[in-house]
Amino acid sequence: MGTEKLRGIVLREQAKGESNKQIVLLAQGVGRVLLSARGARRAKSKLLAATQLFCYADFVVYEGKGFYSVTQAELKNSFYGLRLDMDKFSEGMYLAELTERSCPAGMEQDAVLELLYYAFLVMDRGILPPKLISRIFELKLLQLNGLFASDVCHICGEGEGTLYFDGRMGAFYCEKHRTEDSIFVLDAVRRAVRFVLERESRAAFGFQLSAEALEQLTFILRKYMEVHMGIRLKTRDFFEQ
Repeated sequence: MGTEKLRGIVLREQAKGESNKQIVLLAQGVGRVLLSARGARRAKSKLLAATQLFCYADFVVYEGKGFYSVTQAELKNSFYGLRLDMDKFSEGMYLAELTERSCPAGMEQDAVLELLYYAFLVMDRGILPPKLISRIFELKLLQLNGLFASDVCHICGEGEGTLYFDGRMGAFYCEKHRTEDSIFVLDAVRRAVRFVLERESRAAFGFQLSAEALEQLTFILRKYMEVHMGIRLKTRDFFEQ
């Protein structure tokens, strides 16, 4: 037990009593942790700014038996723009929940933290459409978790010819091995997938997509994640209603 310093992004905040809150933090070198912030909901609290959703900050915490209690906090970036636009806010909440659900507690996830940081940074600055940012994040997250290595045929490994995707199987197929339910993958979608897979997180957010290509990429990644991650998220269901 003792004090230590954590740097990370707030994935979720929850009120506790009249003035306290708990936050879920994705922290550098530590992974997903739960922090208790006493008095953080008070208007004059020094912890108020840094303990809000999306915030990237440094925290001095006291480690007790099975919990961390925040004693000091220094805000680095609030990504305030995510709160000013409904599309940015909804996609930001989705990425935060997806990160929380996909990262086990107490396991280092620095690559995911870096990915989320750049996703929020690009979204905050309005460089790309929020929905495209989410698709890039999803694809890179799948790659980081070893669930998406390349866009080649699931059966034979062919990756140069015409490509198809079967949503029920969550897999790609070539012309020879395509299934009855598979759909033709647009060339723009294939180029986008390869662009993301071949680059580091900071460079992955560097292209645009047409509405048609983005719609297909969204369908592919949604089905792929359902099959390979088994995650259904409340934020996605809520904002799509």
